[in-house]
Amino acid sequence: MYLEWLLVLLGVLFVIVVYFFYREELPDLVGPKLSRAKLVMNKRHWEDLAIDNLPLGVLMINEAEQILWANSYLTRLIGKSILPGEELNQVFPSFTIKDQKGPERAEVYHWSKKVFYLKSQLITGEEENYYVLTCEEITQSALSYKRGQDSQPVIAFIQVDNLGEVMKNMTEENKPHLQGALDRALTDWANHLEGYLKQTGEAKYLLFFNQWGFRQAEKTRYAILDRIRELDAGNVMPLTISIGIGIQEDSVNEMGRLASNALDLALDRGGDQVVVKTPEQVRFYGGKSSSSEKRTKVKARVTAYALKDLILQASNVIIMGHDLADYDSLGASLGLAKAVQDLDKKAYVVLDQYNPATDSLLEALTLEAISAGLIKAKEAIRKVNDQTLLIIVDTHKPSLLANPLLLNKVSNIAVIDHHRRGEEFIPNPKLVYLETYASSTSELVTELLQYLGEEVEIGKAEATALLAGITVDTKNFMFQTGARTFEAASYLRGLGADPGTVQRLLRDDLATVVKKAEVMSNIKVLFGQVALAVSSEEREDAQLLAAKTADTMLNIVGVNASFVLWSYQGGVAISARSNGQINVQVIMEQLGGGGHLTVAAAQVNDTIARVEEKINELLKEMFREEV
Repeated sequence: MYLEWLLVLLGVLFVIVVYFFYREELPDLVGPKLSRAKLVMNKRHWEDLAIDNLPLGVLMINEAEQILWANSYLTRLIGKSILPGEELNQVFPSFTIKDQKGPERAEVYHWSKKVFYLKSQLITGEEENYYVLTCEEITQSALSYKRGQDSQPVIAFIQVDNLGEVMKNMTEENKPHLQGALDRALTDWANHLEGYLKQTGEAKYLLFFNQWGFRQAEKTRYAILDRIRELDAGNVMPLTISIGIGIQEDSVNEMGRLASNALDLALDRGGDQVVVKTPEQVRFYGGKSSSSEKRTKVKARVTAYALKDLILQASNVIIMGHDLADYDSLGASLGLAKAVQDLDKKAYVVLDQYNPATDSLLEALTLEAISAGLIKAKEAIRKVNDQTLLIIVDTHKPSLLANPLLLNKVSNIAVIDHHRRGEEFIPNPKLVYLETYASSTSELVTELLQYLGEEVEIGKAEATALLAGITVDTKNFMFQTGARTFEAASYLRGLGADPGTVQRLLRDDLATVVKKAEVMSNIKVLFGQVALAVSSEEREDAQLLAAKTADTMLNIVGVNASFVLWSYQGGVAISARSNGQINVQVIMEQLGGGGHLTVAAAQVNDTIARVEEKINELLKEMFREEV
């Protein structure tokens, strides 16, 4: 290799030296189009100096990319004759030196089933500049490298999300048929990827394969998810699987850790999806179905006990939701605050500096017991000490918090959320209760309150706030609801929650109704089922208006998903809604946001036109995958 590079260097230097020695004697050999260019060297001189015998292709061109000279080795290398005056792209299509910055440029070039290493060197002349292009074939080296890359190992952990729940409702004779169909589907997939599959436990598998197989799986966008979901052996509920894949070239141990973390992330996001994790990035595939509701409340009870211990060990508790809190975030916060106070600890609920939606909720409720603990986001840091417990509700992303600075001040953190987990997550929490099957964080908090002890007595105001959170996030119990959602609502009703107050809170004033109508008058329908509306009027309550407008648009016949873009703080606030047939969470996640399959949002620092174009592209890709 060093010898080849030495020959390259000597060849280029020789061209330069001979050029300056002979430049006054060279005739014009290529016609009037090149009459201003004195040729660097004529062919006879090169033959005399045996440059033609260099084991390296050499080509000389001017700034107009016209060929001045080529050695015979290059002709043999590419298998075609090269004439002076030809254009460079006639020899190397799509290769150009016009965008070359600096005196040198190198590129790996594929042409006619061969691979070349091209390097261009700028030669500055008195009247015109020239380029010396050297060409080395590296086809065999490239193939060897590709084979090496293809054989790089990849580890995947596979887990069936709901095998127990599915088989619980099956006859005994059909259960082996379903297990057999599952094993065959996974084995066939592993064989197609030239991988090795090993069952490591009940509903758990290890897949060891290579980069070639990984690329095959990515080409099909992990169609194995759909195949497992379609298995039919007398089961009423479809099976779903989660896959965590780790890729790390240097360490198998690190690769396994990445795959394990990826599987945890897939499960936290509700399952039925693939998460690919490398040291640099995380990619998500699937996630088309809603999370299955967990019938048992064991986890809620265990989590409640752990949360109670954290509260009792703390000197005070700060409860904080996401920026521009909605009824779910505030309802969950108020319910927890009352519980903390009943456990004889001081509670503080962090509020936005400005939020008309939550202000109306607070005005409608009588909250004498905890009104002293309502503080603005900027004041929260002054309440922190070494024993403070921070409970984060309705989000798990630091960037979405009302006051992210609190994370650096508090070491004891608990997270309660119902959104699908994203790559960004609260660092080092002591307790995480993230259940994507739940309709809302208010539903999760309502269940926890039932296990915190008899000393916790939720009043009518807190119960109404929690019911408002559930009602808003389920769109009046129409979406993302299960049996436990109605159980939670029934429990709150028993505590005195007032549905009439909730319905009055959900009504819009005349100005809001007019503004929604203005935006909806310019609705675009994309792909026959997606409604898109845009407002360029920048408003402080843009996120709230966008959400309400998106909710209303979803009531249009034939619309399965709605997107509203609204100018907000120099960027764009986006609200997305779905009836369950389109996963809007996946789309919002790719724009830096998140949420649920049916309810999601994002805030993007860009223009409305570019965001609209990006949403069109993401929808186009989504519908293309489903064809």
